[in-house]
Amino acid sequence: MNNVSFIISVDSSYEMLSNFFETFLNDDFVKDSEVVVVNDCVDNISILNHLNQLNNKNDNITVINLKTKSGYGIANNIGVDKSTNDYLFFINTDVFAQKDCFEKMYNCLKNNEADCVQPLLIWPQNMRIQCAGSFFGPYYKNHLFAGRRPETIDFSKIPNSRQALTSALYAMKKETFYKYGRFDEFYYNKLESFELSYKLTLNDRKCICLVDAIAYHSQGAGRGQYYFDFYQQEAHFWSHFGNKITPDIVEYYKFQIDDNMYDQVCSVIAITQTRNVKELIQSTGLKICSFNEINGINPNKINLLDLLPYNIHKLGIPIIFFVENITNLLGNSKWFEVRKCNDIAMDTFANLLYVKQI
Repeated sequence: MNNVSFIISVDSSYEMLSNFFETFLNDDFVKDSEVVVVNDCVDNISILNHLNQLNNKNDNITVINLKTKSGYGIANNIGVDKSTNDYLFFINTDVFAQKDCFEKMYNCLKNNEADCVQPLLIWPQNMRIQCAGSFFGPYYKNHLFAGRRPETIDFSKIPNSRQALTSALYAMKKETFYKYGRFDEFYYNKLESFELSYKLTLNDRKCICLVDAIAYHSQGAGRGQYYFDFYQQEAHFWSHFGNKITPDIVEYYKFQIDDNMYDQVCSVIAITQTRNVKELIQSTGLKICSFNEINGINPNKINLLDLLPYNIHKLGIPIIFFVENITNLLGNSKWFEVRKCNDIAMDTFANLLYVKQI
C-alpha cells in the first residue's frame, strides 16, 4: 500500500458522485491507497446507497457519515483525524485526474520538492485552465491563468512556486497539515485550503503547481446546489492576513511579455471594474501612450462594435485590452480579424498574451 490517504468530503449530486468514483477508483494509485470519505450530512438516498456499496466492496475505503451539515473544513479535518497514512491528498468529487497525476504529486512530496502540491486544473467543458495555483493582485486574489488555453503559455519560463494553492486537488504531509493548524473551521466551503497553503508560504515552506500533472475540474458542481454568502469569510481571511500579503500579479505578467511587446507603444482600453489598471500596466514596463476606461459593462457581454467607434477600430498602433478575463473578448473575431496590429489582452487572472492567441 502507498503511504497515502485520500480525504474526500461529499456534498454533491448523485450523478457527479457516481461519475467521480467510477473514474477515481479505477486509478491504480488509488487502489493502492487509503480512501476516507466524509459524507457531510447528504441525505440523498441514491448517494447513501452508493457510498454504502463502495464501503462494502472496497477494503481500502472508510465512509464517515456526519449527522449535521458541517462544511468543507470540519468534514475534511474529521477525515484527516480518521486517516492512518502520512501523506494526505484532498480531492473534490468534481475533479477527474489524468493517469499518473497522483503519482507525480506523491513523488514531488516524497522527494521534498514541495511541502504542498497541486496539479494544473483544466475545465473539461472547454479545455482551458481553471487554476494553475493562486496569486494576489491589488486587494484581491484569484486562480492563476484561468481561462487560458494551456498550449498558449510557456510554463518553462514561469517558476512553479505559488503563494497559495487550491485543495480541489492538493497534497501535503499529515505532519504539515497539523503543524500549521489544520483547516480553519470558521470557514464554510470557502478559503479553508487556500488559507492553509498560504500559511505554509508565510512560514517559508514551498507550495508548487505541478504543471505536468493534469486534472479536470468541473468547478462548482457540488457547491452549485446550495447558496453560500462568502463575504464574511472573505473578510475573515483579509482581516487576518491582509497586512502580510505581497501582490505578485505583475511578476506573472512580466513572465509572459516578449521583446516585441516591449518594443511597441500601445493604447489601452480597460473594460473592467478593477481599479489601478493603469498602474498595473505601467509596472510591467510596457509602453502606453493613452489610457481609456469603459465602465459599467457586463464583462460577459463585450461587443466591441457596440462599444468602440470606427476610428478606434482603424487605430494604427496596438491596443492593450484589459478585461476581467481574456475569454470576455471571445465573440469579437471579425473586429480583430480586420485589425493588422498585434493587439494584447490582459486580465485580472494574470493572463497577458496576443489577442490572436485567445
